[in-house]
Amino acid sequence: MAVAFTRRATRAPPLPPRILPIAPRSPRRSAGSSATAAAAAAARQREPRFGTSVQALQEQARPDEKVSNRQLFARMQPDRRTVERLDMLRLGSEKQGRFERRRWFRYDEPDVRLPHLHFFAGAKSAASFPPVSLPEVGFVGRSNVGKSTLVNQLCGALAARVSERPGLTQQLNFYTAGSDLHLVDMPGYGFAYAKEGEPEAWLPLIETYIRQRPTLRRVMLLLDARHGIKANDRDFMTLLDGTGTKYQIVLTKCDLVHRTDLAKQHLLIARQTERSKSCIPRVLMVSARQRAGLNDLRKEILHTCSLGLKYLADHKKREATAQAAYLEQLRVFNDTGRSHKRAR
Repeated sequence: MAVAFTRRATRAPPLPPRILPIAPRSPRRSAGSSATAAAAAAARQREPRFGTSVQALQEQARPDEKVSNRQLFARMQPDRRTVERLDMLRLGSEKQGRFERRRWFRYDEPDVRLPHLHFFAGAKSAASFPPVSLPEVGFVGRSNVGKSTLVNQLCGALAARVSERPGLTQQLNFYTAGSDLHLVDMPGYGFAYAKEGEPEAWLPLIETYIRQRPTLRRVMLLLDARHGIKANDRDFMTLLDGTGTKYQIVLTKCDLVHRTDLAKQHLLIARQTERSKSCIPRVLMVSARQRAGLNDLRKEILHTCSLGLKYLADHKKREATAQAAYLEQLRVFNDTGRSHKRAR
């Protein structure tokens, strides 16, 4: 008779308890180390949250880290107030999201008007300069940076000839704005469609005008916002610093640059020119195509020529009213957007 044996189930032996390593206690800090930590914390608080320049990023980079200027520019933090100003003036291109709400309002900026513009003299040599009379503001920059177009937009006239070909302006063109001031459109330096040797001949003419013109109040140095300061621009800035001529940077074609990159470019140029004694610290940004930022440039020209009281008597009050209305509309717009998100 066969006997059936059943296999008895056995339990596995219990695992030994897990022994966790005890972390060693950190040594007690001395008074010197705590003071160092406090100083480091204070230094971190003093660091600006916005407005990091490329030079500061280069100093922070590791010695073995190879970082290009393009990468450093991408790491920059733009100034918050500059971004808000660009957003209010609608300067710079902006990528519209597919589901992003469009604003139904705009900043109704009070317009600043200059007198009507008329061409009255052209000079290809120092002997043909018109007689000294009214205060003058000169416009200079690389070829095809938009000098003549900007002069036309400032006064709402087509007095200056414009072309897409660089180097159309081949003399100093003098324009009179009423009986108050003169605007001077200078030839562009750099690449131009001109005869061989002509672009080099324009620079001595411009230098002679800058050195010998007592009524020249300021030079507006125009830079393409896409490229910033080039080698030719630095050479011309050195000339202006050497003659002690006051000049101011104006970024043109701002509608072709993304708004954030435009704010970074604005910060970078301000840092690059802060050591210049002749450069006005404020960097202006304009778009002749969108007619944005022109009022800021008009106000600078009027104040430079001591015409602020005549043309800007009640402008500050109207500007404050317009800004308050815009900020109120922006607040309502943002609050409405938050309520829609909560409803979803």
